[in-house]
Amino acid sequence: MASWLAPKGIAWYFDPPVNIGVNCREATEWSMSRLLMAQFWGLIVGVIASLVIASFLRKKRSRAL
Repeated sequence: MASWLAPKGIAWYFDPPVNIGVNCREATEWSMSRLLMAQFWGLIVGVIASLVIASFLRKKRSRAL
Protein backbone atom coordinates (compact mmCIF):
# COMPACT_ATOMS: atom_id res chain seq x y z
CA MET A 1 0.00 0.00 0.00
CA ALA A 2 2.83 2.37 0.86
CA SER A 3 4.51 1.69 -2.50
CA TRP A 4 1.35 2.78 -4.25
CA LEU A 5 0.70 5.92 -2.17
CA ALA A 6 4.25 7.14 -1.51
CA PRO A 7 5.06 8.25 -5.09
CA LYS A 8 2.03 10.54 -5.13
CA GLY A 9 3.08 12.06 -1.82
CA ILE A 10 6.67 12.48 -2.94
CA ALA A 11 5.58 14.09 -6.22
CA TRP A 12 3.35 16.49 -4.28
CA TYR A 13 6.25 17.35 -1.98
CA PHE A 14 8.52 18.20 -4.94
CA ASP A 15 5.93 20.45 -6.58
CA PRO A 16 6.74 23.94 -5.28
CA PRO A 17 3.79 26.22 -4.54
CA VAL A 18 5.55 29.08 -6.35
CA ASN A 19 7.27 28.77 -9.70
CA ILE A 20 10.94 29.34 -8.94
CA GLY A 21 12.31 28.19 -12.27
CA VAL A 22 13.12 24.67 -11.07
CA ASN A 23 10.46 22.00 -10.94
CA CYS A 24 11.39 18.42 -10.16
CA ARG A 25 7.88 16.97 -10.29
CA GLU A 26 8.20 15.32 -13.72
CA ALA A 27 11.54 13.72 -12.88
CA THR A 28 10.20 12.55 -9.53
CA GLU A 29 7.05 11.04 -11.06
CA TRP A 30 9.13 9.25 -13.71
CA SER A 31 11.56 7.82 -11.18
CA MET A 32 8.76 6.71 -8.85
CA SER A 33 6.94 4.98 -11.72
CA ARG A 34 10.18 3.15 -12.56
CA LEU A 35 10.50 2.15 -8.90
CA LEU A 36 6.98 0.71 -8.94
CA MET A 37 7.73 -1.28 -12.10
CA ALA A 38 10.95 -2.61 -10.56
CA GLN A 39 9.03 -3.68 -7.45
CA PHE A 40 6.35 -5.34 -9.59
CA TRP A 41 8.88 -7.33 -11.63
CA GLY A 42 10.78 -8.22 -8.47
CA LEU A 43 7.56 -9.60 -7.01
CA ILE A 44 6.87 -11.65 -10.14
CA VAL A 45 10.42 -13.07 -10.24
CA GLY A 46 10.26 -13.81 -6.50
CA VAL A 47 6.99 -15.71 -6.84
CA ILE A 48 8.33 -17.76 -9.75
CA ALA A 49 11.59 -18.51 -7.91
CA SER A 50 9.66 -19.52 -4.78
CA LEU A 51 7.46 -21.90 -6.77
CA VAL A 52 10.49 -23.49 -8.44
CA ILE A 53 12.31 -23.93 -5.13
CA ALA A 54 9.18 -25.31 -3.45
CA SER A 55 8.77 -27.75 -6.33
CA PHE A 56 12.34 -29.03 -5.95
CA LEU A 57 12.00 -29.36 -2.19
CA ARG A 58 8.72 -31.23 -2.54
CA LYS A 59 10.27 -33.68 -5.04
CA LYS A 60 13.30 -34.20 -2.81
CA ARG A 61 11.07 -34.83 0.21
CA SER A 62 8.89 -37.36 -1.65
CA ARG A 63 11.99 -39.29 -2.79
CA ALA A 64 13.26 -39.50 0.79
CA LEU A 65 10.03 -41.08 2.04
